[in-house]
Amino acid sequence: MKLWFNSRHAAPLPILLLAFLLVLGICWLRPSAAHASGSWLIDEMRFHASAHSILSCTDCHTDIAEASEHPTLKGLNQPGSTAFTAEGCFKCHSEVESELAQSKHAGKALVKGQNYNQCVTCHNPHYVLGAEARAKGLRKGGDITQSCNVCHDMKKILPVPGDDVAACLTCHGAQTGVAQTATGVVGAVSNSGGNGAAASAAVPQARVLCMSCHGPDGKNVPGAVRMDALALSVMTHKNMDCLTCHKDAARYPHNKQERVPCLTCHTRHTESVIHDAHSRVSCESCHLQGVTPVLKNGMVGVNVDSGALKVHDMRLPSGAASCVRCHSAAISAASPAGVGTVGAADAVLPAKGVLCMGCHAGTFTVQDTPSRIGLSIFILGFVALVLFWFSTTNLGKGSLTSGSDAQSTADGTGQTHGCPVPEHHGGGENRWLALLFDVLLQRRLYRESRTRWCIHALIFFPFLIRFTWGMLALLGSHQAAGMEWPWLMLAKDWAPTAFIYDVSGLALLAGLIWAALFWKKEKQAAANAPRHDWPALWLLLAITVTGFVLEGMRIALTGMPDGSQWAFAGHGLASLFALMTPAELARIYGWGWYAHAVVTAGTVAYMPFSQLRHIVTTPVFLLVQTLRGRH
Repeated sequence: MKLWFNSRHAAPLPILLLAFLLVLGICWLRPSAAHASGSWLIDEMRFHASAHSILSCTDCHTDIAEASEHPTLKGLNQPGSTAFTAEGCFKCHSEVESELAQSKHAGKALVKGQNYNQCVTCHNPHYVLGAEARAKGLRKGGDITQSCNVCHDMKKILPVPGDDVAACLTCHGAQTGVAQTATGVVGAVSNSGGNGAAASAAVPQARVLCMSCHGPDGKNVPGAVRMDALALSVMTHKNMDCLTCHKDAARYPHNKQERVPCLTCHTRHTESVIHDAHSRVSCESCHLQGVTPVLKNGMVGVNVDSGALKVHDMRLPSGAASCVRCHSAAISAASPAGVGTVGAADAVLPAKGVLCMGCHAGTFTVQDTPSRIGLSIFILGFVALVLFWFSTTNLGKGSLTSGSDAQSTADGTGQTHGCPVPEHHGGGENRWLALLFDVLLQRRLYRESRTRWCIHALIFFPFLIRFTWGMLALLGSHQAAGMEWPWLMLAKDWAPTAFIYDVSGLALLAGLIWAALFWKKEKQAAANAPRHDWPALWLLLAITVTGFVLEGMRIALTGMPDGSQWAFAGHGLASLFALMTPAELARIYGWGWYAHAVVTAGTVAYMPFSQLRHIVTTPVFLLVQTLRGRH
């Protein structure tokens, strides 16, 4: 057999290899354009060790010394590489100008395409080391604090700078952790990184710098938005540097700031707080003021409204004030998003509770009226059943009378008072392993009838798979909230989640339809056919069908987000629902949710009085048998 590189692919291989080496060579030979960082915050210790530490700031920044106002937006919003031209550097470095005239720089030929008129593209003037410092072992990328003794004895503080330099460092010296004035007083300054835990009660130094333009009494800088100082004073972040969140705010250009993800510092709420419906809703949608929720590819984000940076007000509104931003029947001041525009129902729906956990990621709560009623009847029904059990003598003892055994066979349940017939296993079989086989793998039913086992498996295993998936996501949201996997499992439009839920739902639907056909065939074949629980079957069918309808509505409401196509059945239904307007869908979605909840609650309430009770009784009975050593 020919190797792939000896086949028809062989011809392009040398060309691809040559192109790769050419690109690699260009990148290797071309000087880096990122050596100098365009930041106006100066590391005083590195500046002290630089070749320019003997200069005054205004020796280079002549425009600032001559300006009537500082700062200006023109200077802030230009790229850092254009802050200085080569003419300013040539005042001291005339030898560089002469060398460039000879098409050389640093003893090497000029590189084609490199702009040598912008020295700060490669050389950071605040940290560039002189020849003497480099000869003694200082390196620009190293830790200066570990090399201070190269030049002199270790010092606890930096020498006091001149008055003019100290005046500049009052605002611009904020990254080493110390800032000195001409009086020699050392003041603590918060570092721009971290989570702000070390911020002192005093206003951080970088905050002073920012508020000099953005504060209510800031400089008259045209276009500078004003911070709401009153809102800032009661915020959770009131003692933090602005740069803790706005990490690029001290870089050029200043007008290109990215929105700060809250999860950079914070951990998500657990599933018990936000519920799976909000796993793709951004923090800002609920917690920030002065924003409007927007839907984009299934994710609810925000648009910042115009105004004086009210967005920084992090106080969560009380009650449902933040909920109605998305869940509203009409556009209003409280809900500028309007009906259905973010894929939400027009009413605030209860979260999925304990009754939903068989199919969904829910919580151990009961928040809606149908679930409360259904769970109450369920508990009372099984309490009555337990009392009935204790009035008999054959629970867990295996002492079945011929009459009771005949009755269990006649009704087709294979049960006595809801319990399976005891079965004795070989002495060499582990009883706990036997319990696993009988409960999870349905071994007893498999031995009785392969057809019945297949029908039961199509109904039982979808519930088991979905319950396991939901529980893992719920536990992960509590124990591993900082990791991504629990939130992916909660995201219904994540491809694996969408596919698993859709396939399991279709398997359940197939099992229920097969059961109906099989029961009907049995009834037609024999006059004394086993008694089947048709109401339970219809209830399970109603749960499944309404679940698919709701999933189709949800996908249509959220704009057919990426990944939802993996839920191919739900996505197909969503294509039909997409013919409706978002307002119409939002209006009926809530009613659909309650219809699904009522059917689910009715099924749970019916369980103790139907053949569905074996879902609870059979595992309990087998567990009792195992504990007694009789399984």
